[in-house]
Amino acid sequence: MTDDFLVEELQNKNQPKNLLIEDEYKLANDILNAVSENSSAFDLSQKEALGKRIAHTIRLAKRRSLIIVRISTAAIFFLLIGLTTFLTMNKESEISVFARNTQSLPLTGNTRLILSGEEEIQINSAESKIAYTGNGKEIQIDSSHVKQVVVDDKMVYNTVIVPYGKRTQITLSDNSSVWLNSGSKLIYPARFATEKREVYLEGEAIFEVSHNKQRPFHVLTRDMEVKVLGTVFDISAYTDDATSSTILESGSVEMKYKTNSLLSQSKITMAPGMLAVYDPVEKTVIQTQVNTKLYTSWREGYFVFERQSLGEILKKISRYYNVSIQLNDLSLADETFTGPLDLRNSASQVLEIIAELINAKVESVDNQIIITRI
Repeated sequence: MTDDFLVEELQNKNQPKNLLIEDEYKLANDILNAVSENSSAFDLSQKEALGKRIAHTIRLAKRRSLIIVRISTAAIFFLLIGLTTFLTMNKESEISVFARNTQSLPLTGNTRLILSGEEEIQINSAESKIAYTGNGKEIQIDSSHVKQVVVDDKMVYNTVIVPYGKRTQITLSDNSSVWLNSGSKLIYPARFATEKREVYLEGEAIFEVSHNKQRPFHVLTRDMEVKVLGTVFDISAYTDDATSSTILESGSVEMKYKTNSLLSQSKITMAPGMLAVYDPVEKTVIQTQVNTKLYTSWREGYFVFERQSLGEILKKISRYYNVSIQLNDLSLADETFTGPLDLRNSASQVLEIIAELINAKVESVDNQIIITRI
């Protein structure tokens, strides 16, 4: 009744358009009549009916308000849930931030061990071994020893860079072993001081993880995260490869990877003998049963191939020996090869074996190995 325009419309017997629903209009008209006429014009039954209508309208208004409040509360709740999930899933781990901020170094020359992101140690051997004590303060590099300052309440990250043509084996402070292949980089704490053991990999490595149920082991790469308790597996995550892959030799691992959904990640649990290939463009994973030796034999010093294309084989040989290989006839890249290759031989000797099988010849010209179809 505080709306002068409405009162004027009611007094002129004109029902306003789109202002009130029909029941509310009638109620307003009755109330106006009640306050405008002598109260004796209403008998008892009319007064009771009018009172019931007023009470009913008040209840409806309260109910509508309650529904609006509930809907608003639910919307805010789900918004907060979604925001929390988004922030949690997109929160970058400390070691990933360290890896992102680390200067990119060329994968040539000697193997390099970088302590705390500062002091660099050159390792001359082609097949090196690095081993940490449990407190992370002492490091054995082949036959020499190095000491490192490790503060209990601070994470100290070390980096091993293995150039093309070399490999290294690392024994971490938790007694886990890592075989780092040519052209790879591993970032890890000198001592695992938190509940979760995390390392960051670029390239390829085989992990033999020391079992610890209370402190799971996580391998992070550019595209995925692999969680294990104690197992043996291989991860290949070279930056110049179109896909990343995980091969499980024994035990069990959980692999998380990015999807097309903004608010979610997907994860799979792998069984022994499985290969999981992640496509970062399609953001999908395909799992297949494989012979794991095809992917992990390089640790023992030989490659095993099974109907693999020459193009992929030469890519592996080029990385392993740090040699440039050229095919004069590009159709040779589609030739397939099955069998083992002893990596104790030179690159030329290994390629001569392949050339005999595909009817080709091998020549060395200006520090480059050229394969030509006969």
